[in-house]
Amino acid sequence: MPKTSPQVLAALQVADDAEATAAEKWHKQEGELKAGPKKFKGLGRWFDRRHRESYERQHDLRRHMQALGGKVATNLGDTSYYTARDLKSPEDFQRLFSDAADTLSGLYDRHTAVTEAAEKAGDHDTCQKFFGVHHDLACQERKARRKATLVADIGLGEFLAKHV
Repeated sequence: MPKTSPQVLAALQVADDAEATAAEKWHKQEGELKAGPKKFKGLGRWFDRRHRESYERQHDLRRHMQALGGKVATNLGDTSYYTARDLKSPEDFQRLFSDAADTLSGLYDRHTAVTEAAEKAGDHDTCQKFFGVHHDLACQERKARRKATLVADIGLGEFLAKHV
């Protein structure tokens, strides 16, 4: 295996930090929606899937960094989340999904940076390993934005009835 570029390792570290932050944030959000005073189990499941996906991507990044000889030091960012008491109006639910979409957009940017750094460094293994990840993130971002729009279009009551 060729010597790993410091730029590739740095991009992998930034992506790992973003994935760790997202996974923790969505895990808290999922728990709150499933077990909070107002239980939104369907919405909790949506955040549970995002949490599991992010957790898997984080560990893929971590294993790859370690295989390349890098040292992993996870730095969590802002893991704040909405409590069930915060979610009262349609605008609150729109904000919940808009924030999730923004997080997915940030992850997309981090994974794109990994691919670009690997291409510049000629690291074919890293390009292959993370090929298509940013496409999956873009699809999930679109779905989150559609959910935010759906709340406004059909109303909160019907939206919650579809996501119970």
